[in-house]
Amino acid sequence: MKGPRGDASLVVKRCAVCGKFRAYEADDEYCLACGHDGLDAECGCGRGYEYALDEEGDLYCPRCGRTLRGRSPEFE
Repeated sequence: MKGPRGDASLVVKRCAVCGKFRAYEADDEYCLACGHDGLDAECGCGRGYEYALDEEGDLYCPRCGRTLRGRSPEFE
């Protein structure tokens, strides 16, 4: 994903606390939506989240099938 400077510095990350997907710089640690430090750059199976930004409704990892919408079970 190209960043505002035209480089590939942005990474799609998912907040494990609120479940939101957003583009962040690689070293960002805190969620823009809820402020927690539960950002993950990839699913537990290693698949990146680039595909998830424009999707709506229920979302599952295309590699392992894990549900990706909403909070992670450990935060509920």
